[in-house]
Amino acid sequence: MTKRTSVGLIYFGMILMTLLLRVSSALDVYSALGVDNIDAYFTCVVQLLIFGVMPLALYAIVVTRRQGGSLLKDFGVKRIGAKNWLCTAALSVCMIAVTSGVSFVWQLALSMIGYTHTSSSTDYSSVGVLFEQLALVAVLPAIFEEVAHRGLIYAGYRECGYKFVLVSALLFSLMHQNIVQTGYTFVDGAVMALVMYYTGSIFPAMFMHFANNAYSVFSGYVEQNGGAFDFINKISDWLRSTSAGLAVSALAVVALGALTVLILTRMRKWAVQKGNVSARAFEATEAAPLKKDVPFIVTVAMGVAATAFSLVWGIMR
Repeated sequence: MTKRTSVGLIYFGMILMTLLLRVSSALDVYSALGVDNIDAYFTCVVQLLIFGVMPLALYAIVVTRRQGGSLLKDFGVKRIGAKNWLCTAALSVCMIAVTSGVSFVWQLALSMIGYTHTSSSTDYSSVGVLFEQLALVAVLPAIFEEVAHRGLIYAGYRECGYKFVLVSALLFSLMHQNIVQTGYTFVDGAVMALVMYYTGSIFPAMFMHFANNAYSVFSGYVEQNGGAFDFINKISDWLRSTSAGLAVSALAVVALGALTVLILTRMRKWAVQKGNVSARAFEATEAAPLKKDVPFIVTVAMGVAATAFSLVWGIMR
């Protein structure tokens, strides 16, 4: 069994278990078991066990022990230089705006076909809730979703060259099994995968993931607890509810999107100079084509089915 096939099977098992946990939650199984904070319980199980322990342990047993190599090296545990870190910080800011714009357009398109989105809002009644949400929404996903979707996928698909970026982004978006998150998570996943592809390190993707999710948490907190931050709410309302504000938002998204492309181009140039990637971005590889990758195809089919169900459910509700 090749390394790529092993990784595909490990990832398929992870997503299958995640789907079963989501179904269990929808059927109120956790309530019947006496679980109080279902969201926290679900997040901890998925992040720590399924996206953390499972891929690392199975890869070490199935791949590293039989085929040799280094688990840490295969997963991109590698230091990077200051220039790449500066680019990563800039990309983090850019992508917060870009993904917000993509999310807005995506949800607008969904609403036009009759989809109704209902989200459970967090009650930020104390600073303690803020830190709890930072841990559950920002820290854990930044570490363990990256281990699963950049680290594990990089270990199995880096031989595919640039196709690693497509595989990582597609699986990352479908993993959420929610049509609302599919659009912007694909874009975000593609950029994080590109950064890992150019640097060979998982740490920039973790940083970008944390920054994006932490911004979301802080936005929710500020929205409910204005006070000294009330001016942020006023600016946000103006940007979202006025014609002039929407125009400024659109221009900002386009400008920061262009800056994102420029930064990625610079990072690619450095990677080519160091010999980390080929100068020919779309150079053919000897790896088997994705259409013959059975674990990948089956996993994508399962993700598409779950995401399509969420779309139909939102339209019919």
